[in-house]
Amino acid sequence: MANAEDFAAAEWAVICDAAHAAGLAMMLVGSSGLVGSLREMLVAGRTAAGGARDASELIRSLCAPAAMQAMQTRVAEAISGGEGQDPRAILRERALGWLGEAVAVLRRKAPEELVAYRSWVLGFAGRVAAAGSEGGPLGIRGERVSAEEAALLESLRAVFATADGS
Repeated sequence: MANAEDFAAAEWAVICDAAHAAGLAMMLVGSSGLVGSLREMLVAGRTAAGGARDASELIRSLCAPAAMQAMQTRVAEAISGGEGQDPRAILRERALGWLGEAVAVLRRKAPEELVAYRSWVLGFAGRVAAAGSEGGPLGIRGERVSAEEAALLESLRAVFATADGS
């Protein structure tokens, strides 16, 4: 089983950043309102905490407190660098780019971890998407998964599908 020590620092950073940025991008893609946004944040936190107990050592490692803290710093730096650009769009594009890089690294160095990584990333993003209601007042009684969220989920799946050669 792979963990942080099996990768160069830059490789590990992209594996962590991609996994969490996918969920963060999902939180920002829709307009969940106050209640929906709070639900999405709670689900994101629970998912990361649950990852610390995952069967995969790779997932446990990327959900460790030190990895999470480093990821938050890197993601904040990445989205703050686009002056005049929508940070939500920056994060979405970075998440997809990082995910492509992360999948390539895992295919090269730890292909046995790719299924667990795919499952965790898509599960994280999917749970965040379904956590809040989009378009309703204060995030109540709206759509469970908005068109924007569904499109981002499809883009995330496409990154893995491309990596699988399908």
